[in-house]
Amino acid sequence: MKVLQKNGEMAEMSFEEQEGRKAFWHTSAHVLAQAVKHLYPDTKCAIGPAIENGFYYDFEFPFSFSEENLKAVEEEMRKIVKESLSLQVYEKSKKEALAFMENNGESYKLELIEGLEEGESISFYISVLFT
Repeated sequence: MKVLQKNGEMAEMSFEEQEGRKAFWHTSAHVLAQAVKHLYPDTKCAIGPAIENGFYYDFEFPFSFSEENLKAVEEEMRKIVKESLSLQVYEKSKKEALAFMENNGESYKLELIEGLEEGESISFYISVLFT
């Protein structure tokens, strides 16, 4: 798989490599959040990191999440992956990030950003179609 490194360059990595696994799981967390927000736009996102053996994402749903909801999210994730989208990274200042999250009603993200040092850049990811 190709992995975008912090210096902006692409590197070929294998899932067998620790960085390759971390990149795969990090991307998987973004796909999960994208699927959830597409299906359930009023859901609030908290954090979704890659961890030692996978990834997770904390959400606050405005309803009781069920097995049926999980099946729908998994199907939506499959659709997203089939679209062959690429994640592009861009940064916002703390002030811009706070305004963006406030405009999108993401109270947990606001809380996380408020805890960051002033002057620190915050990374954002957007899905784009490979060309």
